Amino acid sequence: MNKSELIDAIAEASELTKADSARALDGFLSAVTGALSGGDSVALVGFG
Repeated sequence: MNKSELIDAIAEASELTKADSARALDGFLSAVTGALSGGDSVALVGFG
């Protein structure tokens, strides 16, 4: 699954627009990236 497919899946599952889903995903990725670059760990229990 690529980013575009993930955005489509988020939009469908959440009833958000694709634009809102893209912003939500970008915000999530930014938060995770910021935490990791700051030395924190990120745990998504039940993911994967």
